[in-house]
Amino acid sequence: MTVTSASDWEKPVSRDKASHSCRILRGRSIDTAFLQALEAPSFDGRVHSVFNRVVNIECTTGKLFTLGGWGLDNAPNTAIVDVADFQACGFAVNTPVAVRKRELHIGDGVAMRWTAASTWQAQLPRYADADGNLQARLDWAQSYLVTNGAQGGFVGPDASSHTFAGQMGITLKQRSGSLLEALEQMHMAPARQHAKSLIGLGPGLTPAGDDFLVGLFAILNLRDSPCWGWLAGGKDVLVCAEQSTNAISLAALTAAANGHVRESILRLVETLLCGRPAALTKALDRVLAIGSTSGSDILAGILSGLALNLRVNANRSDNLPSQQPAVACNQRSLPVTCLAATVSTGVQS
Repeated sequence: MTVTSASDWEKPVSRDKASHSCRILRGRSIDTAFLQALEAPSFDGRVHSVFNRVVNIECTTGKLFTLGGWGLDNAPNTAIVDVADFQACGFAVNTPVAVRKRELHIGDGVAMRWTAASTWQAQLPRYADADGNLQARLDWAQSYLVTNGAQGGFVGPDASSHTFAGQMGITLKQRSGSLLEALEQMHMAPARQHAKSLIGLGPGLTPAGDDFLVGLFAILNLRDSPCWGWLAGGKDVLVCAEQSTNAISLAALTAAANGHVRESILRLVETLLCGRPAALTKALDRVLAIGSTSGSDILAGILSGLALNLRVNANRSDNLPSQQPAVACNQRSLPVTCLAATVSTGVQS
């Protein structure tokens, strides 16, 4: 794939009777929901935020859509375009955005053309695809996170640390541990409150607590899993969440609560459920590469969610007939996967 830099654009093309020149960004792939929005009777808004590899667009309904640079994976409400650095291209916050003649115009000088782009849609695997090696993969992935995860958030100093990062890590692990314990005991009302306490908590453009929930929500949306649909996949947790976190993070949480996550997360979940050992390292590295610390925190949520499913399934087998959510099963608490306080090693893009 050719990388387009700020000095390597398609030649300007003539527009309308005024012969206005416009530089064209070529869309390479686009999420189906974004495509449907672009092809609706009207689409307009403004540039919400600009980063090296991402431009976020807020439409008039308040929903965020994203242009991602070359090298990023597919993601919900995102189009991937042939640009290496958006900041070098002169994008500015609050620039008007509108669709004209099947092109997304950003101000008067740039447009994104999507007609040749391939389409993509997030689809989580079925939990039923899991084989008998899930626990072994989770154990190995946990060790990999401890060794290779980015310091900060859920991977950081041990409990003896008195730094801000260390104390924040302790708080994150305590609150996520309370959430997982309540879920295992099928106490949904307390679980909802514990999950809400994580929203907006921690460092990062997308706070660590939000990233953890993105990973956990993805697992709660695995069809046919023991925890499928708990907390409405995460939607129950997000009522009034706009008061607790920023718009970019809320967009990721909302998508995950509807079972929509970026492609690297989908591939990792598939690999954890039924993939070959040789593929697991690559899948883990792709998720760990998300943002600065976001990938590590998302991975902690994924692993904790899958471990929760294994425990809930074991509890049901031990306590037949199975019980419904909100009825305590009186089993010991779930060990919080990847959240041990002894860990000492370790969009935004």
